[in-house]
Amino acid sequence: MSDKPEITTEPEDTPRAGDGDACGDAAQALAADAKSGALPSFLRAPGAQGEKAQGEKDDLSEIEPHESAEDQSETEQTDAGGPLAGATVEDPESAEAGAGDETADETDGDKADWPEGEEIDGPEGEESDEPEGDETPVGDLAGDVIDEEAVGGAADVEEESAGTPEQEQSEETLGAAAIAPTRKPRSKRHKIGLAGLILIAVLTIVGGVTVLLLIGRPLVAPAWLEARIEDQVNRRLAGAKVGFGEVALVVEEGWKPRLHLRDVDFADAEGRHLLRLSDVEATLAMQPLLRGEVQPARIWLSGAIVVVRRDKDGNVELSFGEGGASAQQAAGFMQLMARADTALSTPALADLKSFEANGLSVRFEDVRAGRGWTVDGGRVALTRADDTLSIRGDFALLSGRAYASTLGMSYNSRIGSAAAQFGMNFEDVPASDIAVQSPALYWLNVLRAPISGALRGSTDEAGSLGPLSATLRIGEGVLQPTDETKPIPFKSAQSYFTYDPAAQSMRFDEMTIDSAWGRAKAEGKVAMGRLENGLPREFIGQMTVTEIAANPMDLYPEPVRLTDVMMVSRLELAPFRFTVGQMTVRDGDSRLVLGGELRAGEAGWDLSLDGRMNKMGPERLLELWPESVKPRTRTWIVENILAGQMRNIQLGLKTQPGDEKPALFLGFDFEDVSTLFLKTMPPATGGRGHATLSNHRFTVVANAGQVAPDRGGPVQIAGTVFTIPDVRVNEGPGEVDLVTRSSITAALSLLDREQFRFISKAGQSIDVATGRADVKGHIDFLRKKNQPPESVKFTAQATLRDVVSERIVPGKKLTAAQLALEASNTQLKISGPGQVGDVKADATFEAPLGKAGATSTVRGWVELSPTFVREFNLGLPSGSVSGAGRGDLAIDLKRGEKPEFSLTSNLSGLGLSVPQIGWSMSRGATGRLKVAGRLGSPVEVSEIVLDAPGLEATGRLVLGADSSFQQAQFSRIKAGSWLDAPVTLVSRGAGASPEVRVEGGSVDLSQTEIGEGEGSGNSQGQGGGPMNVRLDRLRISESIALTNFVGQFSTAKGIDGNFQGRVNGGAAVTGRVVPRNGRSAFRIQSKDAGGVFRSSGLLENAHGGELDLTLLPSGGPGRYDGTLESKNVWLRKAPAMAELLNAISVIGLLEQLSGRGILFGEVEAKFHLSPKQVTLFRSSAVGASMGISMDGYYYFDSSTMRFQGTVSPIYLVNAVGAVLTRKGEGLLGFSYKLEGTPDKPKVKVNPLSILTPGMFREIFRRPPPRVAE
Repeated sequence: MSDKPEITTEPEDTPRAGDGDACGDAAQALAADAKSGALPSFLRAPGAQGEKAQGEKDDLSEIEPHESAEDQSETEQTDAGGPLAGATVEDPESAEAGAGDETADETDGDKADWPEGEEIDGPEGEESDEPEGDETPVGDLAGDVIDEEAVGGAADVEEESAGTPEQEQSEETLGAAAIAPTRKPRSKRHKIGLAGLILIAVLTIVGGVTVLLLIGRPLVAPAWLEARIEDQVNRRLAGAKVGFGEVALVVEEGWKPRLHLRDVDFADAEGRHLLRLSDVEATLAMQPLLRGEVQPARIWLSGAIVVVRRDKDGNVELSFGEGGASAQQAAGFMQLMARADTALSTPALADLKSFEANGLSVRFEDVRAGRGWTVDGGRVALTRADDTLSIRGDFALLSGRAYASTLGMSYNSRIGSAAAQFGMNFEDVPASDIAVQSPALYWLNVLRAPISGALRGSTDEAGSLGPLSATLRIGEGVLQPTDETKPIPFKSAQSYFTYDPAAQSMRFDEMTIDSAWGRAKAEGKVAMGRLENGLPREFIGQMTVTEIAANPMDLYPEPVRLTDVMMVSRLELAPFRFTVGQMTVRDGDSRLVLGGELRAGEAGWDLSLDGRMNKMGPERLLELWPESVKPRTRTWIVENILAGQMRNIQLGLKTQPGDEKPALFLGFDFEDVSTLFLKTMPPATGGRGHATLSNHRFTVVANAGQVAPDRGGPVQIAGTVFTIPDVRVNEGPGEVDLVTRSSITAALSLLDREQFRFISKAGQSIDVATGRADVKGHIDFLRKKNQPPESVKFTAQATLRDVVSERIVPGKKLTAAQLALEASNTQLKISGPGQVGDVKADATFEAPLGKAGATSTVRGWVELSPTFVREFNLGLPSGSVSGAGRGDLAIDLKRGEKPEFSLTSNLSGLGLSVPQIGWSMSRGATGRLKVAGRLGSPVEVSEIVLDAPGLEATGRLVLGADSSFQQAQFSRIKAGSWLDAPVTLVSRGAGASPEVRVEGGSVDLSQTEIGEGEGSGNSQGQGGGPMNVRLDRLRISESIALTNFVGQFSTAKGIDGNFQGRVNGGAAVTGRVVPRNGRSAFRIQSKDAGGVFRSSGLLENAHGGELDLTLLPSGGPGRYDGTLESKNVWLRKAPAMAELLNAISVIGLLEQLSGRGILFGEVEAKFHLSPKQVTLFRSSAVGASMGISMDGYYYFDSSTMRFQGTVSPIYLVNAVGAVLTRKGEGLLGFSYKLEGTPDKPKVKVNPLSILTPGMFREIFRRPPPRVAE
């Protein structure tokens, strides 16, 4: 059994109860009247109608005549289509009624697509009042099957098109004049005689013949009969008045009397015009007619004008005709229908079986909706079977659109009961028209589309409206609440719902929307709120979307399907605002929750949307992302997002009128992501972090992840930020704020990728150093394929920890606890403190990037200390360097060449000592040191420049293959004023003092303490190295020097060795140097003592003999205590001696001096040598001819002398008393003084001194010479 009622149509010629024996009934009635002596009631004059005897039973049946062929044809035509006139829809304030002649299609067979199993003909869960078995086709709610048994036979019921609830009000006119009349008691029959019987018989025959002659022809009632009919009707209307222009009676075959009234006019008791009809036809009920009562059995009328008004409170007012007075008022349409029910219960209409109105013109004005409608050519049919009332109606509504709108209605009730069932179906009614007809439909007011469908409802015994079931089929249209809002199109929609007026709620069994974007199906409940003027201002719904098949603009090869969506929302209509409190979409394990609102503003749509989603994978994202939408961005994701999962997704969308594009916010967490963030870089794996899209700016923050370079292990990228400044720009810029943690090798490996080769171009390798690198950087690039490397711009700052490198300083291990790195497209810079081996240093390494053949540099300082000497194998003796100073280091590294370096220092804080040459520098002094060369294997030191107090040196180092010290070649060493010579230090192996080679130059012993500090030897048992000296000049005093000095010395315990040379380039001497009290003592010997004396400038005329001179260090530099021993020295032509001999008038000796010379067999002297003078403590020269003693001073700076002594002639004789005098003095002698210069001496002799014995000679001498301090 179908759950939707269906209307069926019976043929018009279906036999009706009583039709078959109508003639017999009429004959019996006439016979009864004749037998009783009464005239037939329809021929009686006014007031002549008789009454049945009290208690007499009237068993005559009602005779219902057949319709004429013309009427039947017209009825069939109506059933086939019905005369449906056009109508206009307008605002009540400016409405203009119109009419049309279009014929509406019959609604027979139209199927309303009701939800399966739903009983639409009554309240939910209740049984229908229809007799069981009366099934109607689904969707046609225009009428119900009338139970034939209920009317006592096969009732002829015409199926009519359904009408709207508003149009149903026109049927309430049926009760406009149906005010219950008062039935008068039947009068007693009058007795008549035989004459009366004869007269009756004659009249009966005549009347019968007359009736037979008039069958099928109209009989216009005479004025008295018309007045009689009006009087009868008006008396039954209880105050209301009706007037006829013409009354005609037609007796049809089967003795069916049909009354035809023209120009019928109804007025109320006060005479106000109610209704005017041009034509009214009715068949009369025969039984009342035989009783003299005019009661209609069926009524047909046309041309009625009905005006229905509904005020803002929902009250309904019914009037007829233009400007007609109000005929009925009710609290609603159902109450108005109830009054029609009441009218049918009155005696005046007690025998009415059907009522049909054609050509109706209905004007419906809805004040609360602010609209009005006009319908012309409508049709309404009312039928009654026993106590069952059925009303059918159909209308056509032309709204000026390209399609026609049709309405059909039905109403079923039991007379006398407020309970009723009603229905309406409609085709292509504008949404705005149907929306205002019921609170349950008011939500349709935001649509602009034709709607077809059906409604079915009921009222209970109290007259309260029960559940209303509806089927809506919405055609192609748009969602557009106001003219200012941009239409949102859809193809179609369909809805099945039930409205509960008591709860003010609706239950949607199905709501389906089909648009260009796809199809969605939902179900749920909606509650109404904020009713104003009987209409809701908001709807609060809880819906479940059971199916979504989305394929906007055929972007997908197959629609995207979702089957689990929940939504709680509010729809506000004035002004329009659709608020989604929460919309939950489940897609597999993903759960999307949305919220927001859509508002219709004065300038257009205003949308704001927020959402969140628990997770989504890239595969599903790409499934939902059409290939033709942002294809380049999608391709980038396909090619660069290799794996991962999005979680905690947040969505925000906002658009306002005037916005070019919506403002979109998208945020999500991601994990286990593998992505190629740069084509030039390896993929990032294990990515975890957060991403946002806001104001067209897309930002990705990585909280974890790593990149695997070619070497060096993984690079951790936690903290890295990837940014697209404007996603609207195709192939636009991208940015990466890089934060990495990795090994130094890994970081440099990324910079040396095939597309960059920054490190290789700088002449370095990625393994230049080991350690850890914490990097922060920024990368700018273009999001396009095959971009040139130079288009990628980057800067980076890094902290390098635990750095170890054996390449930055070749051959040396560079270590640092922490270094700073800066890098860009053009430069790599590494700086910070560290150590080169054990030597502290602080340097900056800079390498130009991207330029082939560019020079990298190292700039910084290195600590100069004994540690530096050991680390770089300088081969200096222990103690040569003390303290600590700094040297400024500069290294230039060129690709393919050995790095060039230079080291400069002011020597502050550094103590230096070269004991071999008696030079040292305190830590408080400063100077200048420069060391330059090339790093490599071996290291080359091409330049050494030392400028320190008392020492200047210029030279170079020669290192072995292992960078060990081999030689220090100084082209010049100048130590104060005593040393100026080239010196070479030659390694003698690890741990041994180098050999010192002096090749030329000069040494001034008067200005140095050579050998100082070495007298006791090395405390660690490491002897000094040998010295091989070849000097151009070894200066002993101001006027005495050794030239062509050659010596070989050992420095193990001081300078110790032999030497040879020539005194002032003259006489050759040999000698030996030995350590003495931390200094050097000299012994000088010669085979030509006279030559030595001559070369030294002491005795220009001495010749021959042997010399043995000893110099022992005494006091400061250049001070020596000396002894001189010489034998067999000849003195010839000595000016000073000649002057002396001449003074003492020793003629023989003088002649001897000027000739062969005077021989001194033994010469001795003790003296003190200082840089300024010779202090002669005691000296003597003894020969056979004479003896002489001398003491005094010789000054080097002025070459002057100041001596004194004694000359003893004939020394062999005079020497008898020598035991009592100094050596060289005899018993008798002359005292003298010798001053001046050697070439211009001044001699003073005391002749009387000869008389003084030698033992007393000291009395007259001056004090002995003393060494000046």
